[in-house]
Amino acid sequence: MNKKVKKLIAITTIAGAAMYAFNKFIEYTSSYRGLTLEDDENYYNWRNGTIYYKKKGTGQPILLLHDLNPISSTYEWSQIIESLSKTNTVYTIDLLGCGKSDKPASSYVNYLYVQLVKDFIQDVIKEKTDLIVTGESFSFAVMAARMDQNMIGKITAINPSDITCNVQSPTVLSEMIKHMIELPIIGTFIYNTITNTKAITKLFTEKYYKDTTKIPVNLTDTYYESAHLQGSNGKYLYASMIGKYTNINIIHALKLINNPIHFIVTDAASDELTEYQTYNHNITIDRISEAGYLPQLEKPEEVISLLYN
Repeated sequence: MNKKVKKLIAITTIAGAAMYAFNKFIEYTSSYRGLTLEDDENYYNWRNGTIYYKKKGTGQPILLLHDLNPISSTYEWSQIIESLSKTNTVYTIDLLGCGKSDKPASSYVNYLYVQLVKDFIQDVIKEKTDLIVTGESFSFAVMAARMDQNMIGKITAINPSDITCNVQSPTVLSEMIKHMIELPIIGTFIYNTITNTKAITKLFTEKYYKDTTKIPVNLTDTYYESAHLQGSNGKYLYASMIGKYTNINIIHALKLINNPIHFIVTDAASDELTEYQTYNHNITIDRISEAGYLPQLEKPEEVISLLYN
């Protein structure tokens, strides 16, 4: 074995050991503050994994679905649950692969979440339910309503994703990146690097909030902790999203459902959202000015006022 080969092996071994040590450090330190611990924890034993959920209030049920992102969780709704629960029974869930729900080492596809919504309503709520969703979760609501419109009532979407993004299919490159992120050491290292506190803080200051002075002290740390519960298994959802596995063309379903649909959009919304109205005339759009991607955290009072209109 020549010196170059030995040097390459040594460098590779050191790099692998360093990434492994970094991954273990993140695993042991990410949740030591216990920011996601709560007293009222409930779990739904779903066929594909255990789902964490919260229930509060009485009245017509509402199910809140956070944005599809491994850093997201039910905390996204923390500023409006109390108000909604005064007149409704409010349910919030951590989607599979997020927060305190299971994060299986598998591929995540759109239909998986459609089935989760359908099963949760049937097994836990057990009556017709209104949905309030964020971003990419709008596609789950539309597809679930298409499966059974008697199960789902009004759908409210906060900054739904661009309809053209939903139709993008996996490519050779996206498949390669997906498989790389799923690798035991290097994939975990990539995920931990992408979901570090600095990156999450940047996401809040550049996208999630318009007025960065309103970001609570522990908010980004809570999102960071949520992203790393159960080790770094959130990487499997992230890999599927990068691989475009969670995308689906909802145009046909959107044309066929007759549920009332209400968009609440901000400055962070896509300019193409009005295109949705060409496929479904039941869609109404309200706007909140001077707000980021998550107005339910930044301007909860304005979101509540639009929900009750």
